[in-house]
Amino acid sequence: MTLSESSLALLNHLVSIGNGPLGNEQDDLIRETFKKILSSGNTYKIDDIKQWLDYNHVTNPVVAERILNVAHYQKAKHDANNPLKMAHDDNCGCGGDC
Repeated sequence: MTLSESSLALLNHLVSIGNGPLGNEQDDLIRETFKKILSSGNTYKIDDIKQWLDYNHVTNPVVAERILNVAHYQKAKHDANNPLKMAHDDNCGCGGDC
């Protein structure tokens, strides 16, 4: 998994709801978790979230599907609101050795 430690710490709060019923409180927790991950500057891939679900034995398909749906939605929403992302570049871009 390539999730950061802070992302994993936030996701681990979801383990408690992983196999139980899904209500409004749990749904809010899922949404807030992914908002916090993205607002802190961390990113994730949906495959990373799938691996995390498997690793933590989230077996309730309704809960697993909801977590994946929210993760995908929040990531798409975050990316749409931040269309210009700065890429780290080791050179100045002038083509020379700065």
